[in-house]
Amino acid sequence: MGALSKFLGKPKEIVIKGETITIQPLKVKDMELFSKKEPTDKEIQQMGREILKLSIPDATAEEIDNLDMESFVQIMDEVNKLNGFKDERVGAIKDRIAKSKQ
Repeated sequence: MGALSKFLGKPKEIVIKGETITIQPLKVKDMELFSKKEPTDKEIQQMGREILKLSIPDATAEEIDNLDMESFVQIMDEVNKLNGFKDERVGAIKDRIAKSKQ
């Protein structure tokens, strides 16, 4: 193990609508997902899908696309907390997806 191995993120179990799922922390290599300055709504939706896929690796694309907004928002809030995000990029992605689905 290298010098930084003790700082690797640990998965977290969360409960959504009474069901327990495990979310994985994002990694530095995943930060490119948030690099676009002015993403379109379509790009924002794709970012949300990718964040969920990285956070819940066994989720299928169909499950992600058919996820209800309440569950999506709860999961994204937990992803924010797990990764220490201060509701900047991921929060903006979550908010824009929620608005586009209304």
